Amino acid sequence: MKKKILVLLLIGIMMGVLTGCSGSDSKSTSNASGSDKKTLYFIPIVDTGAYWSPMKKAAEERAKELGYNLVFKTSPPSESQKNEKHIGFLQEAITSNAVGIAIAPMDPDMFDRKVKEAKDAGVSIVTFDADVKTKDNRAAYVGTDNKLAGEELGKKAAEYLKGKGIKNGKIALAAVNLTQTTMTYRQDGIRKGFEGVMGADAQSFSWLEPIQDNDQASESKRQLEGQITSNPDLIAVFSLGSEGPDTGVMEAIKSQGKAGKIYHFGFDYTPTWENGIKEGLITGIVDQDSYAIGKTIIDVMDKIIKKEKIQDNYPVAVKWVEANQIVEYGKDKQKQFTNETK
Repeated sequence: MKKKILVLLLIGIMMGVLTGCSGSDSKSTSNASGSDKKTLYFIPIVDTGAYWSPMKKAAEERAKELGYNLVFKTSPPSESQKNEKHIGFLQEAITSNAVGIAIAPMDPDMFDRKVKEAKDAGVSIVTFDADVKTKDNRAAYVGTDNKLAGEELGKKAAEYLKGKGIKNGKIALAAVNLTQTTMTYRQDGIRKGFEGVMGADAQSFSWLEPIQDNDQASESKRQLEGQITSNPDLIAVFSLGSEGPDTGVMEAIKSQGKAGKIYHFGFDYTPTWENGIKEGLITGIVDQDSYAIGKTIIDVMDKIIKKEKIQDNYPVAVKWVEANQIVEYGKDKQKQFTNETK
């Protein structure tokens, strides 16, 4: 009988020890790397290119400094089920017991429900690049206000054209995906800014059907060439970001002999612009500080996890850069692709 009691006591002690070992926050111990670091998920639209690469690099560096395990999840621009794929990444983060998720939602409605599910599961959400429909479902938004960024580009373009004495003509737009929230906001902002500066003359300009190329330069080139041929009075093109439209628009302007005659306004710095400066294939850009965005995202998530006070919105302004300033401006931007960020 005494032996039975002794055995039961030993079992009880062992169970207590095991319970004590597993009593810490499971989100600190259960992660993709198997380490004891808390895990954050970072889900951008893509993770390459002059806009996304510095953001990814900054997030990696800051997460390492603060002692987090950072898991990156994204898909190629050509992914046919991109929204569904990224919603799946959100579910993976919840299942993996991540303490926080940073996501660039491509559709404010489609991502809203899954973001709420993450919130209800106790996972803090920070949105960036674009936002979800219900702001209460996420903790904070970090990044550019795309309507205001578009408005700034529209204003600068209108000022430039007015300076050239241009008071009428056709305007084209080219984007990777026209239904993506960032693209619709940029389009709205561009028109608002352009019309605000042009005033009464805005009625003398007409906007052509926007081009969507799914980040394929050959497609935006083909479509814009058709618009140039059909519209001899085409005087300006806006490319709304990414290598496909940026390159395709410049190639179309060049192939049609319209360099310096059709003015090209773009989003975000890329070394690609430098190939078109001498030939007059790019006029000016507005650029986002994506490195600052990446660092701020991790800082905000760290504050949330530490239960410190945060803001609802962390805006990052854009900067207007004319073609003749792009090369010099790019020297500092290029450092964001290397270790020379300090």
